[in-house]
Amino acid sequence: MPARATLPRFGIEEEFFLIDADSLDLSRAVPLGFSHACRGVLGDEVAEELFECQYELVSPVLRNLHSAAAFLADRRQRLRVIARSHGLETLCVAAHPFTRLHRQAPAYRPRYRQLFVEEGQVARQSLLSGLHVHAEAKGVDRVKLMNRVLPWLPLLLALSGSSPFWGGRDTGLASYRQSLCGEWPRMGVPPYFTGEAAWQRYVGLLLQYGLMGEPGHAWWFLRPSARYPTLELRITDACPRIDDVLCIAGLFRLLVAQAGEAKDPDDCHWQRALLAENFWQARRHGCAARFLVEDDHLVTASGWLAMARRACSAFLDAEGERVFDWAAKIIEEGNSAERQRAVYRQVCRRGGSERDALRAVARHLMVENRRPPDYSD
Repeated sequence: MPARATLPRFGIEEEFFLIDADSLDLSRAVPLGFSHACRGVLGDEVAEELFECQYELVSPVLRNLHSAAAFLADRRQRLRVIARSHGLETLCVAAHPFTRLHRQAPAYRPRYRQLFVEEGQVARQSLLSGLHVHAEAKGVDRVKLMNRVLPWLPLLLALSGSSPFWGGRDTGLASYRQSLCGEWPRMGVPPYFTGEAAWQRYVGLLLQYGLMGEPGHAWWFLRPSARYPTLELRITDACPRIDDVLCIAGLFRLLVAQAGEAKDPDDCHWQRALLAENFWQARRHGCAARFLVEDDHLVTASGWLAMARRACSAFLDAEGERVFDWAAKIIEEGNSAERQRAVYRQVCRRGGSERDALRAVARHLMVENRRPPDYSD
């Protein structure tokens, strides 16, 4: 019996907010020693983000989900301990349920402050956190690989949706973060490129004429990384639960692996049209969305997940089977956006105020952040 194909190595980046322990709102005054303390404990595994109240955890290169689970559980806890020593708490979610934008300052680093100058209100309203996953793609044309993976990404967004509230209001969307991200240049669905050479030509032109500050400012929701030999997933919302992070990272890794053996689409422009529609459906409805897929038929999220499972069957082992089982559980029980709304409705039904309900949502998210992963070998 032939050996099962090796899955690509991968890395995970997840963004966090710092919140005030009493008000549960985003911190408006992060102590100056916080960043230094993070560096002392976590080194290069922690990075500042666009806002002063926002940080990112960066994993090393990973080979399996067991090591990813151990890393995320440990580093989330370490970051939480550092935050508490400075009177703060951490919150991993795509959008805070009730904060106000005007209260938040940009990060100290000049490159982030420059983005506020260049992008104006688009940057100032991007108080958002995402989950990014890198999958190794050495020795291949990463753009051709990207074109084969792209059609599946709305399904991953539906699983990750965690930004239903914005400024204390229910937006009606599962991922309002992705609507706000769409205001940025070079973000959202990438244009069609025939291969990596065409991609590099385009990025080179933008850099040559000063239209883009650096190669990493091509922020599409899937891209060849400018720093690593990887494809980088950027569409997904930050996930409160570690197990949801593992599920999405595992699915993306499998989809990249199967794309290496898949054929190019017959009509790439038609595929992009379906992708744009499916992207909206996932953004709006999350796991309750219906999607247009190959052969122009409509499927539920469960039906599309079953198609993905068949597509990835040659790469499935026990770990991969568990990934698909957990994804099915998210679809059945609801993603983070649905769980947040359930908490909100429950408080309101009991006679609580909107403020009480939103604070309950924040506490619910903190509990999910602290939950250890169920994953085991």
